[in-house]
Amino acid sequence: MIKKDYSLWAILLLATVLRIYGIADESLWIDEGQTVAYATKSFAEIIKYCARDVHPPLYLFIMHIWTEIFGISETALRMISAIFGVLAVYLTYKVGRRLMNRNGALLGALFLAVSYMGINFSQEARSYTMLLCAILMACHGLLKFIEKQNRFNFAYYAVAVSLMLYTHTFTVFIILFHQIYYVVDWAGRPGGRFKRFVNWVGVNVGALVLFGPWMYFLLRQVLAKLGGEGPGSWVMVPDHITAWRTFIQLAGGVLPLAVAGLVLLGFAAIKLIPPLRARFSVPLEIPAETRSVLFLTLWFLGAVFTPFAVSLVLSPIYVERYAIQFLPGFCLFLGLIISGFAPVFLRSAVVGMFLAATAHGLWLYYTTYDKEQWREVTQFIAENIKPGEAVVLSAPWIYEPFTYYFADDGEPKIIQAFSHVDLRGETDKFDTVWLVQAHEFFSDPGGEVPALLSENRLIKQHKDFKEGVKTNPILVHFQSIRATKYDAGRMQNYLRKGDEGRTAGASKTDLVAGLADSLIIEKKNIKQTGVHSFKTKADSKLRYRFAQKTKAGEGALSFRILPEWKDGKIKRMLLMAKGPKWDKGSVFLELTPDDRLQAIFFRDGYSGMIQGPPIKLSAQWHTISIVWERKKAMIYLDGKQYAISGLSSPFQPDFKTLHLGADHQNKFPAPAQYDDLMIFQAPLNETQSAELHEKGQGFPAYWYDLDLTGRRTPGTEGKGFVSGHEQFFTAVTPKNESSGPVSGEISFTFSPDWPAGDGKQRALLAFNGHDWNRGSMYLEKTPQDFLQLIRWEKGKPSCVVGQEIKDWKKGENHEINVSWNAGGIKLTIDGKDYSGKCTPAARTTFKSLSIGNDLNGGLPAEGMYSGVDVN
Repeated sequence: MIKKDYSLWAILLLATVLRIYGIADESLWIDEGQTVAYATKSFAEIIKYCARDVHPPLYLFIMHIWTEIFGISETALRMISAIFGVLAVYLTYKVGRRLMNRNGALLGALFLAVSYMGINFSQEARSYTMLLCAILMACHGLLKFIEKQNRFNFAYYAVAVSLMLYTHTFTVFIILFHQIYYVVDWAGRPGGRFKRFVNWVGVNVGALVLFGPWMYFLLRQVLAKLGGEGPGSWVMVPDHITAWRTFIQLAGGVLPLAVAGLVLLGFAAIKLIPPLRARFSVPLEIPAETRSVLFLTLWFLGAVFTPFAVSLVLSPIYVERYAIQFLPGFCLFLGLIISGFAPVFLRSAVVGMFLAATAHGLWLYYTTYDKEQWREVTQFIAENIKPGEAVVLSAPWIYEPFTYYFADDGEPKIIQAFSHVDLRGETDKFDTVWLVQAHEFFSDPGGEVPALLSENRLIKQHKDFKEGVKTNPILVHFQSIRATKYDAGRMQNYLRKGDEGRTAGASKTDLVAGLADSLIIEKKNIKQTGVHSFKTKADSKLRYRFAQKTKAGEGALSFRILPEWKDGKIKRMLLMAKGPKWDKGSVFLELTPDDRLQAIFFRDGYSGMIQGPPIKLSAQWHTISIVWERKKAMIYLDGKQYAISGLSSPFQPDFKTLHLGADHQNKFPAPAQYDDLMIFQAPLNETQSAELHEKGQGFPAYWYDLDLTGRRTPGTEGKGFVSGHEQFFTAVTPKNESSGPVSGEISFTFSPDWPAGDGKQRALLAFNGHDWNRGSMYLEKTPQDFLQLIRWEKGKPSCVVGQEIKDWKKGENHEINVSWNAGGIKLTIDGKDYSGKCTPAARTTFKSLSIGNDLNGGLPAEGMYSGVDVN
């Protein structure tokens, strides 16, 4: 008897070696971090946690006792899974012996011993191998109970079922398959049916009684899940790719799955073709009255197919790794099939083929990464962080694996990006913040956390822990983790409105400094007398809109770039203007691996693409402009048209963040110096693009002066903003104002063509709102010779300031400055300041500005305006 077991002992030894080898080589991943966090709590806290989670508490109870004895090192945390993994191999053999011949059972145990999936979960501090043992015990107990319904087998099966339920809620589907199998067997066995029916009811009731203390919590979790709420609501609806990956993982890779498929086809051919059957097969030697194929089929239906179907019909609950419940069944089924091949050399050859294919998957497992690199991430931060800096975690559930390696002892401060946390308030206390991003596709798909940090800081250092790392394609818990250092320095300091910090692109040739002539909507009898100087008369009108009206589907982006990357056939992201989502209101400018510039537009999903011919960007400053005009898009390079193409639909931008040198996750880096990033509300033609490149002339809505020296031209010296390596440009776009500024200032010198005492009311400035007395403001001379700044809200004056000007003389110069914000106004006349608080505060912004008259032209100022400057 002992000799017959040598094969089994050899298999168990192999299973032990494979499960212990390299057990602590990789970091704990996110779920393992949850294990250590809660296993080290009290039993009461474990119960409280599991009651609101999806998993019952048995595994954490055992881990609590285990960690009290052996500690929480990676080896100690994972060793109990390895022990359960080896025990599962033994139990697989025991179940196999009741379903098939000894050869089939040994092969099933061997295949589980070398199973990629089995080894992976045996080296993970999670409950899956313990779950396998509970399921195998229940299956073994079921077969024993059917064979002999005595008290021992009754207790054995009832306890095993309760252990399953206390380990994982998915085992309700295993119980369902047991019910069906028992009923089929019950109906097929003559005699004693009533007694066997009563015994079956009794053993199920016994299992439920043992599980009774947790039944309430299970029902509550199931109802919450079916309602799409509670933990686990992150699970996606499975599809054909999920099904394909399930079989890949069960087999241990594409190659073992292909061999298993060939084995099944060969077995079917041998059994169906009589000459082949006579020469290459032997009876399967299935024990009498054991429906092995039905048992294994129901096992698959219960463990894999049913939860997959429930996910499609009711609510998504299926995750690929949950298919491990059928892993012993898969191995036993393959063992059963191969045991039917003859002669021995053919059977051995088939086994050798499958093991050789499996060896490839194991080689990948032991030589590549399967789990997230939290150990390396925390080591990187620990080596670079300085006192007084903080760490922000992009998702609250990455706190456990991070703090396993990086203690949260208050210094540095670790801030979790919970929805209820005032992240802005928490991070404003720190000049330098390290952001750790992982799994943010659930917690922060729109990139709000990095966008918030970019408002006040510059990206100074960045490392992606997936770059250059070889990951296993079979079964992987590997998510990219990025560590980014946001350092002191406001990105908004680079922001400019229009030309040289002035709105809408005003220039020295414009009538008013700070307001482009293109914003003039009404001009009558205005005589320009010098730079930003002009004379108004009784019938003069001059009115500006505060914001340039834009047309849907029209606009442009432009920037300057000095490439610093080395030649390499990889994709590089030069510019990403990102909307609320990466594929909504966004545009990408990429350099393809074959050196083509291409712009991709996303309105609400893909809108179109434009691509030019191969080109080598030399190591000098280039100007690149992307233009969209209804259903047409263009790229200009150094002022010349590079590419033109049609769009399937007009592109409408909704930019929220701007990125140079990489995408919003700092991927696809394009190391270079960058400058003069401009956003236009109207398309550029080739002439305008050439002027922008050669002279730096253009009228953007806003732009970023990245070298802080003004507009760059081809002859400008000096370094730009380096982005795409350790430092990255990320900016949050300014709010799109549909009307005038909430705050501002206008200054000018005024020389009246009239003396005081003329008895007339005159409007020197009129800031026009919704109506003359709603959201408006006037600088006016009253008939009583009082120069006042008056603001109107809701039909009433909200504030008035000013002074008497009874001493004003015709042709005399007076220095005037007007400034405002939502809460107050200020008027300066010849160096004297008058300010007031507005009650109520302004809630609207101005639509237009009239200079030298009111909106209707009835209150002419009549005089000379000099040095008019609007900020």
